[in-house]
Amino acid sequence: MEIKNFKTFKRVAEMGSFTKAAQDLGYAQSTVTFQIQAIEEYYRKPLFNRIGKTIEITQFGQSLLEHIGSLLNTYEVIEKYSTVENKPRGVIKMGMPESLMMYRVHDIIREYKCTYPEVELIIINDQCCHLRNKLSTGDLDVIFLVQPKYTYSHLHTLILKQEGMCLVAPKDYEGKDFLPNDSQMVLFTEKECTYREVFNNYLQSHHFYPTNILETGSVEAIKKYIECGLGVSYLPYYAVAEEEKQKKFKVKRWDGEITFYTQIIYHKNKWLSPALKTLIDLCIMHSKEWV
Repeated sequence: MEIKNFKTFKRVAEMGSFTKAAQDLGYAQSTVTFQIQAIEEYYRKPLFNRIGKTIEITQFGQSLLEHIGSLLNTYEVIEKYSTVENKPRGVIKMGMPESLMMYRVHDIIREYKCTYPEVELIIINDQCCHLRNKLSTGDLDVIFLVQPKYTYSHLHTLILKQEGMCLVAPKDYEGKDFLPNDSQMVLFTEKECTYREVFNNYLQSHHFYPTNILETGSVEAIKKYIECGLGVSYLPYYAVAEEEKQKKFKVKRWDGEITFYTQIIYHKNKWLSPALKTLIDLCIMHSKEWV
């Protein structure tokens, strides 16, 4: 028995007329008659007594009407689930390095939370390899990384922006190759970071093999140490653009042989909920305005 037949029966009973019910529902009267007959044939009992041009609901019809009232109410609630589900809600667990959280994603987070305050956002800062592992195991819903283009059999990658890289030194640095002097350190990001490898290759190409090293996953810490004159490093340009403008750092744009991109990555088997899809769409839109 189709639910639309019950809807039609309820409307006919309420209006006391096949003709009025057909007009109200936007059906031909023959359609209404067919749907009522379908119910009567299914139960093998009449729903209405037809006396001339008037109809009167039968005792069976009245009993059935009382039951289908609750059925139709429940059906309307179930139908609304499709509308409710389209509204972003729930929890999104994101992973990203500190630099992206500070200089790329913060405007996106602000707009997203202002528009969808019911969505809870959890941001995890960690090394790139750890973030990928957490994404693979389902501990994270989506991650943001700065790295070359990689292909993963189980992950889907969206390229947002090609990122420029740069050598960074204290503002009073006088050399041309951005190699540290005897009193300065090489400020490395963590070993799993791809652009640490690029920086190390750069140093070795200048026959410099660092022994005075400080390693940290915090770009903000590296920047603070550079500002204090403690060493040199290699960072995404977006992370130091403002300091260069204020002449706090000496910066040399250098990309090397590897091109880096800010990327969104999620599992290929991950269902893109309305909340997650909306976040990804917002990231794509904002990335077009990144300088």
